[in-house]
Amino acid sequence: MGSLTATVIPSQATPQAASGTHALKISPTPEVLATGLHNPRSVRIQADGSLLVAEAGTSSETCTVPNTQCLGFTGSVYRVKGTKKGRVVTGLPSETEVRANGEKAIMGATQAQAAWDGTYRVVSGLSGNLDTRATLGPGSDPLGSLTVAKGKMLGDLVKHEVEHDPDSVTGNGQVYSNPWYFARDGRDYLVVDAGANDLIRVHPDGTTETEAVFPNNLLPTPPAVSSAVKSSLVRPLTPAGQTQAVPTGIVRGWDGAFYISDLSSMQPNLSRIWRYVPGGKPTVFATGLTNTIDLRVAPNGDLIALSYATGYSSTGLLPGGLTRIDRHTGALTPIDTGGRLAQPTGLEVSSNGDVYVTNNTTTSNGELLKFPAS
Repeated sequence: MGSLTATVIPSQATPQAASGTHALKISPTPEVLATGLHNPRSVRIQADGSLLVAEAGTSSETCTVPNTQCLGFTGSVYRVKGTKKGRVVTGLPSETEVRANGEKAIMGATQAQAAWDGTYRVVSGLSGNLDTRATLGPGSDPLGSLTVAKGKMLGDLVKHEVEHDPDSVTGNGQVYSNPWYFARDGRDYLVVDAGANDLIRVHPDGTTETEAVFPNNLLPTPPAVSSAVKSSLVRPLTPAGQTQAVPTGIVRGWDGAFYISDLSSMQPNLSRIWRYVPGGKPTVFATGLTNTIDLRVAPNGDLIALSYATGYSSTGLLPGGLTRIDRHTGALTPIDTGGRLAQPTGLEVSSNGDVYVTNNTTTSNGELLKFPAS
């Protein structure tokens, strides 16, 4: 492992009212466009106006031993076009991870994009490394990779992590990959790896290179999360007093730069929004958010951030939330969603300001919600 590189993290900004006469406004009462979704992740508008939802899949009932993983083929791509809705791809690989406490987590398809030839580009998560994937068995290769759905491998993010371990320079000692969302940059793809804390460029020939590494964040003293909650969120082999970045959403902004959100291991008020121009280094654009899981652009150029949860209570996670981020200043303004969001992970904003969110995303009864522009 490389030596620890000291990185000064900007202090967390206090949320302020964002400016703009055409700021995004939505109804806090959503329409339910789809139910019964299987651990849904991203939602993305396609060129034909349809919506694609990536579904990670369903839990394996036979996978019950703590600290083990099992392979299934329950991942899918769900399409909504007007009144027509349903799965257009099924049988994608999925991973059921049984954690030490017996709880299950599902990894599988996280984002899907339609291609000109009628196929779909899919990036799939994985909790682990190449040994994890090998243990899962035949058919597991798409996990941790960018692929043509049920077809060609386009880029192997897990292999990249094992061969290079880019975030070792931050002092993180675990070789671990969990690719999340992607964006196009010309003919290339830029993929955020939430497990590896980096941004990977995938070239058309399948080769990969490290585009950027996101530094750890500093934990407050005392930590903002109770020890009981913290133990389930902080990864092993992380330097004391720090939390890993865990990059999640990526979008090209109004100025042509890419903006990337991070979870900062789900610590309250520590999520950051990074601005990245290819060839340069990521810089912090906004701070003070919590559990930021996805990021899109509003019609006026402001960023819209989705929070998986807005905080914690004695009984668990608080509802998810939306925040508008001023495109010039990075100032934050909460958006009223009526307390309707429960562990959301996917966000999309249409050209007229409608907001789409995948909801209840840790269940097999997930939803696709539409918050109409108002």
